[in-house]
Amino acid sequence: MARIIYALSGQGRGHASRVMAISDALRARGHEIVFCCGGTAREILASKEEPVIPVPPLRQIVEGNEVRVLQTLRRNWSQIVNLDQIVSDLATQFAMYDPDLVVTDFEAFSHRAAARMNLPVISFNHQQIVTETRYSLPPKFRFEAMLTSLAVRLIVPKHPEHVLITSFFFPEVRHPSNTTLVPPIIRPAVQKLIPVQGEHILVYYNSTEGAEHVLQVLRSIDAQFIVYNFTPPESTSRYPNVKFKEPCIEEFLEDLASSRAVLSTAGFTLTSEALYLGKPLLVVPNRGVFEQALNALFLEREGLGAAVLDRALTAEDITSFLARESQFASRLRGRVTCGNDQAVDCIERVIARHTSDRKARGATSLDPLPSMAAPTVGSLE
Repeated sequence: MARIIYALSGQGRGHASRVMAISDALRARGHEIVFCCGGTAREILASKEEPVIPVPPLRQIVEGNEVRVLQTLRRNWSQIVNLDQIVSDLATQFAMYDPDLVVTDFEAFSHRAAARMNLPVISFNHQQIVTETRYSLPPKFRFEAMLTSLAVRLIVPKHPEHVLITSFFFPEVRHPSNTTLVPPIIRPAVQKLIPVQGEHILVYYNSTEGAEHVLQVLRSIDAQFIVYNFTPPESTSRYPNVKFKEPCIEEFLEDLASSRAVLSTAGFTLTSEALYLGKPLLVVPNRGVFEQALNALFLEREGLGAAVLDRALTAEDITSFLARESQFASRLRGRVTCGNDQAVDCIERVIARHTSDRKARGATSLDPLPSMAAPTVGSLE
């Protein structure tokens, strides 16, 4: 049994859903988990009364379905210049929990604190598919891939004990002795769903600012759409084939399971969950997010869906996609599996190599977790 600090990116819900699935599985095997995060992830975990060590989140600014580099840099500048103090404070808080291992899901500060404490680190995410595997690219994506590789390497650990990557596609791994590639992490709520083929297409964009044209495109298509994360127009009667819904995770998952297909940006969590449920995808990656472009490229290469790259969505894109819907669906049957057990097995192998012998220290079990009334690390904004 080990005590693990599990750190995760504070932006979006995808990291939180993946981390909760793995942490629940680790707890079922007797391990103790303390989380470390900020932003949206901290709000989600705190609402579940989970132990959370707060850390300033790094945020990516997306407008008009495109990453804004300068705005993103300005938004995160205070964390960058205060890096040493944030890491020092975080190491102090980590020491309160006497951890055996740090697992980090694309969180920038936790592995630096772990290095100061000489703790083993597992880097567990999807983003490192960009840096730790080999794949061919169209020439127009190579410069973006290089910039993204640099950015990823600034965030992830330089010398982790192990790199664990979750993915629905499996390119050649660069360092197989130190890297494990597993199928997507599927949360239990999705595993329990029984997919059926309904009449609607589920639509979700992670950022809808500047994407208002999508609604105009949808109403021109002879199909039914259920739309999340878009602000309904003043007159919804102009969109008779579009149903607008407020955010609700349970209802969203029901609509996902009963959809005929999915139209979305190319974030890994929704893409992998849709594929797991056998839903063909039409994806429109956030421009400037190469990880999403790579997801889209492999989605097309594997014949599991279609992608719109580096331009706005059109009605022709949707009609062409729907014309091939049955072809995509046939290739999807049983194609994408669940990698949860494989991931937990990998983490436990690292624990077996590095967990301290607590009996040798005079303890027969883990000491009780300290109170969570710990000081906040740095600014949460």
